[in-house]
Amino acid sequence: MKDLREYIEKVRESGELRVIKGASCHLEIGAISYLAAESDKPPALLFDNINGYEPGFRVFTIPCSTDTRAALMLGLPLQAKGLELVKKLKEKFAEPLKLLPPVEVSKGPITENVHIGDEADLFEFPTPKWQAGDGGRYIGTGDAVIMKDPDEGWINVGAHRVQIHDKKTGTIFFEPGKHGDIIRKKYWEKGQSCPVAVTCGSDPFVVFIAGTRIPWGMPEFDYMGWWQKKPVEVIRGPITGLPIPAHAEIALEGEMLPLEVESREEGPFSEWPGTYSPKKPESAFKIRSILHRNEPILLGQLPYLGPGVVQGPTYLIRAAKLWEHLDKLVPGVKGVWQFVHFGGPTRCLVISIEQKYGGHAKQVAVAALGYDSYNVKFVIVVDDDVDPSNLREVLWAVGNRADPETFDVVRNSWAGKLDPLISPEKRSAGDFTTSVMVIIACKPYHWIDSFPPSVIPDPKLREEVKQKWGPALV
Repeated sequence: MKDLREYIEKVRESGELRVIKGASCHLEIGAISYLAAESDKPPALLFDNINGYEPGFRVFTIPCSTDTRAALMLGLPLQAKGLELVKKLKEKFAEPLKLLPPVEVSKGPITENVHIGDEADLFEFPTPKWQAGDGGRYIGTGDAVIMKDPDEGWINVGAHRVQIHDKKTGTIFFEPGKHGDIIRKKYWEKGQSCPVAVTCGSDPFVVFIAGTRIPWGMPEFDYMGWWQKKPVEVIRGPITGLPIPAHAEIALEGEMLPLEVESREEGPFSEWPGTYSPKKPESAFKIRSILHRNEPILLGQLPYLGPGVVQGPTYLIRAAKLWEHLDKLVPGVKGVWQFVHFGGPTRCLVISIEQKYGGHAKQVAVAALGYDSYNVKFVIVVDDDVDPSNLREVLWAVGNRADPETFDVVRNSWAGKLDPLISPEKRSAGDFTTSVMVIIACKPYHWIDSFPPSVIPDPKLREEVKQKWGPALV
């Protein structure tokens, strides 16, 4: 996609867009989005004529909550669904990685309006207060935070929430260990403020890559160029000199001051586990310039819209990358899935295998945790006659093939500040770790041939009956 507007038009053509006029950015936009997300196929929402703002200053929410929109954003076949999407992504990750750097242009749609110094005003945009318990208005939920490593010189792009405090001050929340957190601390250790640019209305693909964990030192803009087979067009920020996508809707430029120089109370915020993150001091983000297109569109990607609601393709990406990794280490992996029903897109990991030897299932579970254990609470390994993306089948396998006596608990695994189970004592000590339960829900390998056969309809007969009688069952 060239930009967010092209993406919205494609969503409109697919029939998955709804336009809402006259809503308030104080709680209503968030509540309407939450209500819409409760449907089986949540539509994308475009808010216009927002109370108190000029017509044309819009907000776009629920951008990627269906398989169709996920495939559209990722450039994959629109007919791919569920586990097939993960397979397509796995094939993408198996392609040779040839980074394609961004191309700098002198101007772009983002330079249609440039406000520097006193002209910059964060309140120009209809920024929602999303939930009643939020500590304020959050302009950065579907954003991309752009920073430059002061020692190595590479450009990092991350996804971090941004709260507004006054017309020229915000805060940016970072999880410990994230690349952006490491980079800003490098500046502070030198006694410097950290230059930063934030786009708040890019093509959702930019936001998606910003939230994808790729190796330290690999520039996300170059990675985007490889994925899309064309370089990202960027302009040079007038204040920071940082690269800013030329087709973004809104861009903020400024600097994060060292905490001891100036901080603001950040949060609470309605985060992805379905709980409010606590309020805490964060570095003051001083706004030096604001750039935006005519009639800009703010992209809002709320982390939480109800239990089991898909907010983006992050869970597909993590499953695909893990599957591609496991294929290099162990035989017989038939599918990988991450359920969003367990309090977030990372909590429950399911792997389907064709058992080859004793201990195979445990080996797969250990290999999976060794690759990516961040915020994982459950790893479930099932046989290849179980669809790992079908929660009913997975729970059936747990009930019939898993022995609780054999469950393993891995302690001191990597979690984050947003985990509501991190106790106050652990938080104060900076201990953001959790436990992971490993459940082997496979037929016991050493007597697998004697295990009672499962009642599974013949796939060919099932398809024939579906074609013949399916319409009568709708």
